[in-house]
Amino acid sequence: MLLLSIVPYCTNAQTHSTRYCADYAKHCAQHQFSWLNQFLSTLFLYLCIFMSGKTMANTKGADYYSQYDLKPKAGVINFAVQPSAWPLAFISSTMQHDKILRAELKQRGLSLRAFSFKKGNDIVLSSDVDSFAMSFMGDMPTVNLSLKFPISIAGLGKRNFSSVVSRDYSRLEELRGKKIAYSAGSSSHLVLLRGLKSVNLTERDVQLIPLEPANMPQALEDGTIDAFSAWEPTPAISLNKNNKNKAIYKGLSTDWVVLSKSWANKNPDLALLLMASYVRSINWMRHSGDNLHRAATWVLADFAAFTGSTSQVSIEKAIDIVRKDLLEVPGAPSIPSLVDGVPPLSREFNFLKELGRLPANASDTPLRDGFRYEGLRKIQSSPKIYRTFQFDYDN
Repeated sequence: MLLLSIVPYCTNAQTHSTRYCADYAKHCAQHQFSWLNQFLSTLFLYLCIFMSGKTMANTKGADYYSQYDLKPKAGVINFAVQPSAWPLAFISSTMQHDKILRAELKQRGLSLRAFSFKKGNDIVLSSDVDSFAMSFMGDMPTVNLSLKFPISIAGLGKRNFSSVVSRDYSRLEELRGKKIAYSAGSSSHLVLLRGLKSVNLTERDVQLIPLEPANMPQALEDGTIDAFSAWEPTPAISLNKNNKNKAIYKGLSTDWVVLSKSWANKNPDLALLLMASYVRSINWMRHSGDNLHRAATWVLADFAAFTGSTSQVSIEKAIDIVRKDLLEVPGAPSIPSLVDGVPPLSREFNFLKELGRLPANASDTPLRDGFRYEGLRKIQSSPKIYRTFQFDYDN
């Protein structure tokens, strides 16, 4: 019986998120099925991962997102997520399990459709003004996206450190002439550029090796690179893999919840529903350890489904990351008026412009306009109306 229910679902796996494949298999394994059915449910999970080539990161090249159909469709809200970026993934994954949001969208004949990306710069490269209602991305991608089309920066997704990790070197200045892996256009790329400048090095003084974050820990182990710059959980994976690995530089970075301004202006009530779910997800994770543990299981399942491999970070470490980098950030969810004494993302904008990574005539006006969005304030001023402390999530 179980096998018969699996087959039609798997044959349409390319049109389903592999997260649902993982959830379904896990559900089967948790119930009192026979050993054969438990075996079949596990087989189902791997079959789904194999067949969902359009959404798996490890089966595609750098332009994997060119296979995504991002055209607006009636009844669907597109949602750009990064399963390998924590704690951002805790927000986006929890929102996808929010029954309140799901029911409110269903009443309007709508559903949420998530597209998974390896990094924020891929979202920038693949999207136009109509591609996504909401995206989750780091500081450098957010700056770049603001110059591509108008955005509304709806809330802070995290504030933490990206790290430069090495095994054989202890200081950044020792990396002169060495191979450093990086993810182009990402928040950790920005941190690396800042770090190099702090020790009077430039990009020309090192060998920059473009590499996906998921591949960085093994490349360091193999000796094909001397160091890498990445966001969590990649540094944690590397430190766990080899006790000789160490973070030799850390730089503050921020991630943001971003709306298409055009979509939000056309659909203000829907934008507020998404914002309410964003706030509710953080409140729910803070509410109890059991909630946070459940969210972590979803995040790890999403990570495995997207990358095709199990995370080497324990669930306890994943929970520690989201606590420190999101849930314990004072005031979160919020849009801080100042970050380290200056308007948010202004330091990043100016630094990138100084390095020539933005056009010489680029203005920060679109970025500043992006922070004028009032959705978060409206949600937080009316918690009962938007049910930000009423919880109903998938088991």
